[in-house]
Amino acid sequence: MAVDYRGQPITNQTAFTTTGIMNRKPAAVKPPKLGNIKQPMPKIEEKELAEERIPQINLENLRDEDKRILNIHLTPSLKNVFSRIFGQDIFPEFGISENTVSIPTSIIVDRFGSINDFKTMIQRDETNVPPSQGIMTSPQTTTV
Repeated sequence: MAVDYRGQPITNQTAFTTTGIMNRKPAAVKPPKLGNIKQPMPKIEEKELAEERIPQINLENLRDEDKRILNIHLTPSLKNVFSRIFGQDIFPEFGISENTVSIPTSIIVDRFGSINDFKTMIQRDETNVPPSQGIMTSPQTTTV
């Protein structure tokens, strides 16, 4: 014979499980009356959207270093992106006229040893010596 937690014998009235009373069918679930259910009305708040503003950018306060960086890195494609975002060319006097290639510093250091070695290698040689000084003239030939 089974007993409950108090030591009393289990009967049909006290035979509980975690899902209900033993040896009894659960009560039938009645469906709700859908006619009594009201649809909730969403609250719509109309907010006034701010006028589309053109950004006011003061480029006169830029440091010379900032201007130099803009001139180096502001490519035509980047200027086009900024024009689409802001609706106008916000950097008309800055930038270069040709596209550039960006290479991560880690690749340059791995390949060439240091940034300075890379700069030295790609630096343009602008020390042209005129041929009249004799350094770059062609060798003299003698006719016999």
